[in-house]
Amino acid sequence: MFQAAAAGTALLLIWTAWHYPGLTLALVVSCAVMFWVCAWSATRLLGYRRTRALMLLALGLGWFAEQMGSSRGWFFGRYTYTEVLGPRLGDVPLAIPLMWFALALIGYVMASLMLWRRPVHANPGFRSGLLTAWLAAMVITAFDLGADSYFVFVLKAWIMQKTDGGWFGETLQGFAGWMAVSLLIVGSFQALAAPRRSPPPADGLPLAVLVPILIYASGLVFQVLLGHPIEVRAIAFFAMGLPVVVAWAVWRQWSHPHQRAARARPLAGLDLAAQSMQADPTADDTITALIGRRTGDSAVTGEGATRLAQANQLMSAWTHNAALAPGWAAASQADPEVAAALEAYVAQARALPDWADAGKIARAEAIFMEHGPLSCTLLFCSSLPECYVMPQLAEVLHIAGQLEQHTEHRIRQTAAMVFPVMMKGGLTDPEGSGVAQVLKVRLIHATIRHLILRGDPQKVRGRVLPQLLAGADRSMHRALAAHGWDVDAQGLPCNQIELAYTLLTFSYSFLKGMRTLGLGLPREDEEAYLHAWNVMGHVLGVRRELMAWTMDEAAALFDVLQAQAPLLPGQADPRPPLGRALVAAMAHSIRVPVLRGLPVPLTRWLIGPETAARIGIDGHVSWATRLVFQLGRLLVGVTDGVVGLVVPGFSLSRLFTRAVGYHLLTRFLMNQTRPLALPDRVLNPMGELIAGWSHDPLAPGWVNRLEDRLTTTGDWHRRPLRGVHATDGAKAG
Repeated sequence: MFQAAAAGTALLLIWTAWHYPGLTLALVVSCAVMFWVCAWSATRLLGYRRTRALMLLALGLGWFAEQMGSSRGWFFGRYTYTEVLGPRLGDVPLAIPLMWFALALIGYVMASLMLWRRPVHANPGFRSGLLTAWLAAMVITAFDLGADSYFVFVLKAWIMQKTDGGWFGETLQGFAGWMAVSLLIVGSFQALAAPRRSPPPADGLPLAVLVPILIYASGLVFQVLLGHPIEVRAIAFFAMGLPVVVAWAVWRQWSHPHQRAARARPLAGLDLAAQSMQADPTADDTITALIGRRTGDSAVTGEGATRLAQANQLMSAWTHNAALAPGWAAASQADPEVAAALEAYVAQARALPDWADAGKIARAEAIFMEHGPLSCTLLFCSSLPECYVMPQLAEVLHIAGQLEQHTEHRIRQTAAMVFPVMMKGGLTDPEGSGVAQVLKVRLIHATIRHLILRGDPQKVRGRVLPQLLAGADRSMHRALAAHGWDVDAQGLPCNQIELAYTLLTFSYSFLKGMRTLGLGLPREDEEAYLHAWNVMGHVLGVRRELMAWTMDEAAALFDVLQAQAPLLPGQADPRPPLGRALVAAMAHSIRVPVLRGLPVPLTRWLIGPETAARIGIDGHVSWATRLVFQLGRLLVGVTDGVVGLVVPGFSLSRLFTRAVGYHLLTRFLMNQTRPLALPDRVLNPMGELIAGWSHDPLAPGWVNRLEDRLTTTGDWHRRPLRGVHATDGAKAG
């Protein structure tokens, strides 16, 4: 139906342009744009089937009412259309039914917001449905209070054959007719095709709800400024202004992320405060066995340092999952204590949980493959920035690597974990490398805890470790040991709260970002993606009670975990330098001028202005750039929705985010002079994977050609990525 409607709209515009003056063409184009923008909004809110139902009802009943009015005087009184509104069907210009559909959708959405605090009234009963239809009819008729007189007296689009003078020379019957026809359209829609559920504010839906309000508000502005006669301007201000303000206020509440959290399951029975004092006993015991149960104020030295170095050397053989097969044993020449500690760790930590679903993991891997460059954009502009929100976690990142000066190191370390996990078979195939890489990262976390706390993390409750004077030793070991830490106030470094939160930044933040971009996945795919990362979280040592399995649960848990880690009184905020360094590195990596300014506004949009302000991503882009970005975002969102109805796979949002992802990949992950420190058996398939991303199978050919103009022609990377033959470069010490 949408293809037929698109063809009909195109013919209408061509015919109008050929046979009618410019004013008529402008009016018809305005009606067509209004129709298609509202059609896009309706498909997002109601789905295609119910949008078709509303469209047929509004077009059919709207045309019938107008035809009966112009020929028989029904509904609106007797009148005759002039040629101002273009080609007709019968006595009615074709532009008029298009407006009826748009106004019906606008009235329905605004009435639902005002009455039920959501844009769609699901499963209406007779009384609630009638009330919704009545208020929608009032909203629509309020629009006509000023529109009618302007069309009659200024545009002369129709001529009233009989008036009662009750409305500035017009008939009051017309407004009764508008109420009746609007009530009939919206009421019939709810009776025949009522929505069964009200969608949550996700997958680009806040924009789809805002668009009808904005169209109605633009009509308000027009009538207030240009309404005729002049008395109409004051009437429109109140008659249309009140619905606009109320609907907008409700939209703000509905679309706010904390409202999503309120709808999610409660985190009952979970003592989150206690989780900040819980770490990872399995990994902590391993590092304690390697270093020894020490106390003191120095970095690891002597036998402990020797054993830690030997453990790193042994872990260099963990190149793929099969290397950790049951019965793995360290090399015979290894220190027996080191060998025993690592063998016990591998035996306890290598297995996937019994609830792991191989089918869901495979689907998550396929999603990563399908959205690869876009995944990288979201990694840089959403996942990594949100990692910096928790102050104590940001402080650990800061002291572990001075990341303001070594931002690329953090980015590449993260990629060295994400890619092995999400590549095909990363978690489930013996030839994959995901489990092996995650087990290394798990020991890194334990090492950091042990160094910062200057001893066993399980025996430091109540300790306040003072900051030590800087010495000649500038190593990471010394920096961690000398920093100082208040255990009761700050919790354990890399505790369960922070681990669970970081896990969500790689799963939930990606899915939330896809929704924000208008590219949301089906619910089953979202839950498969969450599941795969939860399996990874299990291997990383995250407790199952801190995992989320649906998007609603993830939204609730994400907000709650963020709230568990405020900045302490008097604590220097480590977050802004990290955030600013990240966006500066991203901007520096993009060579195309039109895309170079995108990272800051894109990141602010994806993570929200409040979160962006916390990590220092604010005030670094001119107001002109932000204005252009906001207008472009609105245009891209509406264009994607409207064109996507006719051209499957069309998405400017996907195009631009893929292009940004390409430049970030090129700078940070595909640089031949600075290859990722991963085994060749991981890097070479990774290079082939990235090369395959150069063509977007979901986009039409001409969109791929346009993408080539923003990236490069041909494969993104043909040569194998050369790396190291040992470990991922992330050492436990």
